[in-house]
Amino acid sequence: MSELEIAWMKKPFTATLIAICTVALLSPLAAPAQDAASDCAIPVPDGETLGGTFSCGQVEVPENWDAPDGRMIQISYVVLKSTNLAPFEDPVIYFQGGPGGSALNSLSQISGGTAGLRQNRDIIVFDQRGTAHSNELLCPINVRIARPETYEDDLDAVEARFEALDIGAGSDPQAVYDVVAASAEVVDYRSCVPYLEDQRIDITQYNTQSTVRDTIALMRHLGYPAYNLFGGSYGSMVTLSILDHYETAGEAELPPLRVAVIDGVAPWNAEFYEMGFLNAYVILRVFANCEADPDCAASYADIRQRTVDLLASLEADSLLRDDGTEVTVQDLSGILLSSITLQKNMIPFLPRLIAELERGEFAVFDLAQAASRAEVVLPEAQVQAALLAHEGALAEANARLATISDQFDAIEEDISLILGGAAIIREALLKATNRTELLEALLEGYLDAAGGSVANLAMTNLEPLLIHRDQRTREGLRSFIQQAVIIPSLQAEMVALIDLLSEGELSAVFADLTRTAFLRGRTILDSITHRIIRCNDISYSFFNDVAFEAYADFEAPQLIGELAKWVPSYQISCEQLGLAAEAYEPAPPGVVSDIPTLVVNGALDTATPAEWGLRAAETLSNVTVVTIPHTGHVAGIFNDCGKALVQSFVLSPNTPLNTACIEAARTRFVEPDSPLPE
Repeated sequence: MSELEIAWMKKPFTATLIAICTVALLSPLAAPAQDAASDCAIPVPDGETLGGTFSCGQVEVPENWDAPDGRMIQISYVVLKSTNLAPFEDPVIYFQGGPGGSALNSLSQISGGTAGLRQNRDIIVFDQRGTAHSNELLCPINVRIARPETYEDDLDAVEARFEALDIGAGSDPQAVYDVVAASAEVVDYRSCVPYLEDQRIDITQYNTQSTVRDTIALMRHLGYPAYNLFGGSYGSMVTLSILDHYETAGEAELPPLRVAVIDGVAPWNAEFYEMGFLNAYVILRVFANCEADPDCAASYADIRQRTVDLLASLEADSLLRDDGTEVTVQDLSGILLSSITLQKNMIPFLPRLIAELERGEFAVFDLAQAASRAEVVLPEAQVQAALLAHEGALAEANARLATISDQFDAIEEDISLILGGAAIIREALLKATNRTELLEALLEGYLDAAGGSVANLAMTNLEPLLIHRDQRTREGLRSFIQQAVIIPSLQAEMVALIDLLSEGELSAVFADLTRTAFLRGRTILDSITHRIIRCNDISYSFFNDVAFEAYADFEAPQLIGELAKWVPSYQISCEQLGLAAEAYEPAPPGVVSDIPTLVVNGALDTATPAEWGLRAAETLSNVTVVTIPHTGHVAGIFNDCGKALVQSFVLSPNTPLNTACIEAARTRFVEPDSPLPE
């Protein structure tokens, strides 16, 4: 008998009292919201107290701001009260990414990332229009599937066409468009249009400019004397749009703004076809950073251009080794891509990799291959050069310490998973009064703990159960849990519990997992909302022929690969939704503002590269820019150095930032003659 079953047998079947949060529903221009009256959109998080540390509510806004007497929609928000007994009176409003990302369903990650800011200020978080808790543009997967009986086979056929085409910058644009269109026929947005129209939803009103006006209504509704803006990813585009509105709209008596932070920047003055350059921007910047480092530049002069030249050379003619094997352009681009994503400790070796391949040498190339097979452990990138500078006993000792450290990290991760699973089980046992509730509480606890992309991936595994009623069986539920839950101990307990469910209990579980309220409460990114907002905002940028012309002119087209399918994917979505532009237009100029603004870039951000942050900064007259080494997307929320810099800036925007943490994380590139790890 499992630990869970034993604990369950000891548990009395007593109902758990659940506090339901309530807040007044007020008009956009009403007085600040009170802490009681209407339901909160989400449960009060653990550790928070309704009316004390946590308040929530809704603000009513016109769906069409140009027709204020028309249909009204609700924007749901929460306020995380400052932990300071005497906080500043200007809160921080956080704008979630996407578009279509649910801030309320990601509240645990946002709360953790803004904990430093909360020491001095309230944090306001809201779901933007069209997302989970603010008039969601829900279009269930079963609505979008034209042929549910052949869905899996259709997907497999499209995937085979993608593989056969091997999409890249040199692909035939029409062939790429056709295969993406075939994929869009399998999961079709056209069926969403009448589905949403039946709910009286005007999809043309879901765009960034409407969110700007919603935000201003929310600020007026809450009634603080001033506000600070903090936008991550697409949220940075919302923040920039608010700054632009304040600069250009001429609207009277706007709520005062104090500072803005844009993190993982998606600026208006970027071309959408640059999505194809995301990996290339990051890779080539590694070599530009080498050139900016005096020691690295002395050893590997002009290494960025040499990398571009080597990629072109290998594309024309692979490099033949003495053993008869070849090093191809795909081999090199694969190592470069892996180094900025999965295998970041290879970054210090990359300039030396290029220099060696130019000479027909393969020591670092072989090291990268061995590291990818876990045959060699690479120390942390920041200390790599220091470790390799020593020879003999000291170098060996350091290498051993690095290996032990890696082993401990792995053990610690396993322990964390075990303890995390146990905590979720304990919490679920306190909440549930029967087996159905227990299984659902375990899943809810896991999704709460996982959060972000892990929880989103878990939710996608529900799709077969939404599409195929005949898969709502014991085996179907077991398969879902095995795919969705990655904590081994928790997964095992849940699978064991599934075997104990009666047929009636099994039906009850499926009824709950497939209900709209559950899906709405757990969705991290609404795909239909994402596409609608993108189409309304920038469909003028989605033109496949323009994109492939840009790919052909790009300095390193070998690094584009499958990213070339982004533009046709969005172009086709807009056509299906009836929101496509008639002709291509170039990106607009950058936003002009003199509000003190901090731009935060992650040096390894392959979603919104540092180039975009720098571009946004060009037209901001009162701007500070920081780029955090060895860090990915939204560094101001997920990286300690990024969080500290955001906190310091918001606290005192006119004081120069202490960027010591950036210098400490700077890459120490490996010298040409340094010994390599074995």
